[in-house]
Amino acid sequence: MHALLSIALSPASRTLLAILGFAAVSFILILASDMFARTMSGWKAIAARFPMTDIHDVGDAYKRQSGVVGSISSGGRGFFNIRLAHEGVCLYPSFARRIPCVIPWSGIRKVSVSDSSIFLVVDYERPLEFFLPAEALPAVKAKLSPELFHQAVSPFETAKSAIEDGAQPRWMSSITGRAVQFAEKQVEKEKQSRKENRDDVV
Repeated sequence: MHALLSIALSPASRTLLAILGFAAVSFILILASDMFARTMSGWKAIAARFPMTDIHDVGDAYKRQSGVVGSISSGGRGFFNIRLAHEGVCLYPSFARRIPCVIPWSGIRKVSVSDSSIFLVVDYERPLEFFLPAEALPAVKAKLSPELFHQAVSPFETAKSAIEDGAQPRWMSSITGRAVQFAEKQVEKEKQSRKENRDDVV
């Protein structure tokens, strides 16, 4: 039967069927991935706890922001589109585009500030944390108590301090120092790459 269909169909038809089949498989895989992410993140419970209501946007959109939700982490690719509103922080996850939520400003319990980003932790029983670019800091500071903010400690600075205290043998300090410098450069490259990607999206 398959042989008869191959003979009956023209090359162009076979190519079209192959493309359609690939598209169908890709669509199914995306749906399955989104369903898995919604389940592992517990997103439906989050959206029920922090429902999206009428909001008033006060800031720009920040696309492809990284974060941690429940049992999943976005890594470097970022799965949140975020808007700051008068009422709170609006989260639009890529795996649940039709189920956004708004975290009220009173629901933010900690903000870590670094040179390139700010890290917000939500007061919730499961992990719910996300990054924003440093440019969003003034808007966030205008909404939250100063007691919630603290300066993020760079792991590289901590490692350098440990090397400089002289507790390790000189040869080990030298090797460790080079490793720290290499890792720090790689992280800076990754930050620059993410910034360029955000600029391209905008």
